[in-house]
Amino acid sequence: MYYNLHVEFIELKKQLKSQKPAPCYICYGDDDFVLDRALSLLTGLASEPKPFNCVDKEFALARELTDELMQLPLLGEYRVVVARGKTDMAAVESYLKKPNPASVLVLPVYTPHDSWNRATAPNIPSGAMGVDCNRLSLRNVNPFVAALCARTKSVMDEKAIVLLYSRCGGYMTRINSETQKLAMLRAGDKITEADVTENVKADTEFVVFELCDSILAGDPARALAIVDGMAKNNDLVAAFTLIYNRFRKIFAAAVDPDGIGGIGVKSTQVGKLKSEGTKYGKLRLKKVLDMLEQADYGYKTGSTTVYDALTGFVVQAAYAKN
Repeated sequence: MYYNLHVEFIELKKQLKSQKPAPCYICYGDDDFVLDRALSLLTGLASEPKPFNCVDKEFALARELTDELMQLPLLGEYRVVVARGKTDMAAVESYLKKPNPASVLVLPVYTPHDSWNRATAPNIPSGAMGVDCNRLSLRNVNPFVAALCARTKSVMDEKAIVLLYSRCGGYMTRINSETQKLAMLRAGDKITEADVTENVKADTEFVVFELCDSILAGDPARALAIVDGMAKNNDLVAAFTLIYNRFRKIFAAAVDPDGIGGIGVKSTQVGKLKSEGTKYGKLRLKKVLDMLEQADYGYKTGSTTVYDALTGFVVQAAYAKN
């Protein structure tokens, strides 16, 4: 029996090959591509005939779900039941006290994208296993990109992969499509950093990251140039939320450096946030957050446009001093 265990998506395939499946998997995370891949691996456990042994639907009543789970597979070892939408977790917990050993319950939990954060694990009941389907690390994306490029006998160099990952915000849906596009454009050739710069539009999160760095560096000219580019290619309303999230995390690191890891920040970002929090100080960061709130209020009340609110904030914030 499994008790409150978690597994990274990248380890799921290996685990399914080496041991019996858990009675229930709760797949959660902010990368829909990764989460859908996890579901594909788990539904692959269903025996033939698949139409009978794999059920994927929303269950209006808890009784309907438990009745489905208690059925035996037809001509095989396992049935897989994917329960979408809102699920009665009390009923799931009750079922897991004495689960059907021939059924595998899968609960997908899609999480809205939130810059620089990993989706936190939902409550994992006893007998279930959580599958972390957040954005993959660059290390795990590298072989995926290499395999896609190999289809057209192209190769993407290391700097190009790093830039591609950043411009796509780390999301595999975009990395997958953009890699295929680049591989076709450079079939039989090397894909360089310049190719990525020319052909891959930067994800809003990546542009916001550059914008925040420009503001903190006190470079209003660079920051305004980024805003002008965002006005053409990105969602400025969404940018406000991303900018606020970024500065809020830096401010939190300045106020409580040791507690920053407890608010959902990626471990790879903790060091940078601590460094920025120390470098720019609580007073300056608080001023920046106050300016951002005023700009946000301005466009939301209709007293200014989103573009004017953002440019006004950028100029003020870039000149803000401790």
